Amino acid sequence: MKSVRCLKDSGAQISLIQKDLIKDVDAQVLGTVTIKGVIGQPAEAALVTLIIKPATSDDLENIAPYIDLCFAACEITPDFEDILCAADLEKLEDESAYDVLKPTVVRRECEKMCVR
Repeated sequence: MKSVRCLKDSGAQISLIQKDLIKDVDAQVLGTVTIKGVIGQPAEAALVTLIIKPATSDDLENIAPYIDLCFAACEITPDFEDILCAADLEKLEDESAYDVLKPTVVRRECEKMCVR
């Protein structure tokens, strides 16, 4: 499991992920799409399904089940590893409702009691 830095792009029609991030992941490839950005040339990208959930802080854990999201795997800006479209971000925010405090285990030394 790996956490990645994401950029929210309300104008994106599909979420993007840096293709190097999934090279060792058994992601289901659905086909290819052509990605057109604001600048630069259109690029072919693999359309993949990834099973994800929102990252949490150190004192929280997310107890929701993982969800399937569709990403176009391509070269994106080095500043971010993932660009989320608004619809996918909304799904992840809904999952954040299941963030709960991690339980802490307190160990107490039990004193031996002698009974005579």
